[in-house]
Amino acid sequence: MSTTTSGRDDASVRQFDISMPGFPESLPADVMFEQDIIRTIGKGFQARGFRPLDSACIQRQEVLVAGGAQYLDGGIPEFAFTVQEPPESYTGANFALRYDLTVPVSRFIAEHSGKLSFPLHVYQINKVWRAEQMPTATHWREFYQCDVDVIGQGELSLLYDAEIANALVGAFRNIGVDGFTVRISNRKVLAALLDSHGVRVHRARAIVQILDKGNRQPVEETVTQLAASGIPEHVAADLGRLVSSPTLSDARDLLKLRGADQVGIEELDTVIRAAHDLGVPEDHLVLDFSITRGHDYYTGTVFETFATGREHWGAIGAGGRYQDLLKHVNGSSYPGVGMSVGLARLMGLLREDGVRKQQGLRHEAVTVVRREDDDAQAVTGTVRRLREAGLSVQAVFDPVGAEKALSIATEAEVGFLVSLQDAGTATVRDMASGAERGVPVDGVADAIAELRRAD
Repeated sequence: MSTTTSGRDDASVRQFDISMPGFPESLPADVMFEQDIIRTIGKGFQARGFRPLDSACIQRQEVLVAGGAQYLDGGIPEFAFTVQEPPESYTGANFALRYDLTVPVSRFIAEHSGKLSFPLHVYQINKVWRAEQMPTATHWREFYQCDVDVIGQGELSLLYDAEIANALVGAFRNIGVDGFTVRISNRKVLAALLDSHGVRVHRARAIVQILDKGNRQPVEETVTQLAASGIPEHVAADLGRLVSSPTLSDARDLLKLRGADQVGIEELDTVIRAAHDLGVPEDHLVLDFSITRGHDYYTGTVFETFATGREHWGAIGAGGRYQDLLKHVNGSSYPGVGMSVGLARLMGLLREDGVRKQQGLRHEAVTVVRREDDDAQAVTGTVRRLREAGLSVQAVFDPVGAEKALSIATEAEVGFLVSLQDAGTATVRDMASGAERGVPVDGVADAIAELRRAD
């Protein structure tokens, strides 16, 4: 029987699973693609007057529950990965990883309101964690969210709801997503219809969850599910009529017929008109009363964004208006409106569209390699001169052959490969065309600049 170097039998060496389902890990090229998207989205938000903000990734569990998460058996908030303090520093507080960015930013603002001016235009691009029982290609346990919010103190104009829709449309356009729609509704419309039928508030969450599937199934199936959940058939029929209403006028007529409040309809009319005035194309903003959003903290306008023809991917952006989200923190009202983009799902769509491939090589980037007998000083000097010329340079100091050099440059997705030769010369290869030219070592930077201008 063979043994390991430690003297133990092979059979006694414990094998264990090192995979991390639901926690994505990326190769350098994918990380760079992701960072390019993050930078593009951030620049777009900044161009609309939003400023970056950072909130703690660990939150108190009671804050997450106040934001809409429910306690599961055992006293753990749904969605949440709990965090345990070290025994020596235990404070008695219960912590968990944030499951979204809206609740943490609301807590941050409530705590630091004295240092802020309102209305506050902010965005966050950070990771969140959700305890998905069965992670899939579109439902991760760890992923980036890109949040953009406007938060007021006391009051907040409805025009900001339109501004948020405009910011999201701009973000998608900037990163190359063309075929998409922002579907818009208002929670007050649903609440008014339910109230007219005397449906109690505690039933609303179950209704919202069923209606939330409305855009992915026939209306008849939605009505059947509502009735099966215990909703009276005439109420289920009205809800089916609402989610299939194609215009504000149709929904208004239904509410009038039931003697229900019209506030939600009027708010939608204001927001949609303002969004068009801000430049949101009519075909990018679509009325859809099946949009309800699952989080309990939404109180007015709600949005979801879908890629046209690929609705089965689920929403690639979502959000809405929230009122008094964490009023109990300091007794003040901080109404807000915001939207969030899930980066992992968005990147999947971009790859499917070939945007990753179209992005192509980084023409400001260079790989410099050392051949077997090259002078080390010539390599370091070339690297220095190229960096001083403003290029991004990957230096390979270990001697490599031609095939290995090409492999390294291809994987790094650089625009140019520089291979030092004998007698103070170098070969510059344009990675896009494959063309090569020989130049003096001290002329490499000029040669690359000339090739870049030609591109």
